[in-house]
This record gives sequence, structure tokens and C-alpha cells, in this order.
Amino acid sequence: MPEQNESGHKLAGRLYATMRVLKFLTKPCGAKPVADEELTGQDSPKERVRALELDLFKDLVDAVQKGRHAKAAGEVFRAIPALVPRQSVAFEKNLGEYGLAEFNAGYRAQLAAFKEDFPELVE
Repeated sequence: MPEQNESGHKLAGRLYATMRVLKFLTKPCGAKPVADEELTGQDSPKERVRALELDLFKDLVDAVQKGRHAKAAGEVFRAIPALVPRQSVAFEKNLGEYGLAEFNAGYRAQLAAFKEDFPELVE
């Protein structure tokens, strides 16, 4: 879970990590999310999330009906609302040095939290 006063950039990183885990839950033949996958200066958080091509309803139904980590899928979905940054600037391209560092820190922190609870989902 995020800390109470995390920056929007850090929340965006946590949200991206959550979406990566969700993608793995629904398509387990793909690569597991890894903590060393970080954004670089030219990456856009919004483009990264869109590239995952998630269909939240279908993905949740598939994960539960096909028995693929149903408990984890529920936890991942419950985490999402608390991770949405209040400012759209957190998703902009070219986050700047501070924003990029915060995004990557949030990404790593969220994956670490999921790894603690569901070690089979994260490398």
C-alpha cells in the first residue's frame, strides 16, 4: 500500500507495477514483472500502461474463471483506486529527473509489496 503522502509520480509508478502484475495474472505465458524494468528519460507512463492492452473486466473474469491466481487478482484490483495519482502530470512524457526517480521508486516499491504477498507473480 502507498504511504499517505506519496508524490503523484511515485503513485504512477505503483499503478504501472500493479498493471504489469495484472497483465501477468491474465496472460501467465508472458514475462513476470521485474523490479529492474525502469522508465528512462523518453518513456511515458501513460504510453507504458496503454501498451499493456488491458481490458480490466475481461482480465478479471478470465483470471477468476480460469483459476489463475484468483486471490491475487482480487488483491491487485483492490489496490488500483488508491494508486491513481490526483494530478495528470504524473503520467506525462519526459517526467524530469525527480519525477522519473519517483516513478521508478514507486514501481519497485509496489513490486516488492506484491512479491511479499504473492512471490509467484514477481521476479
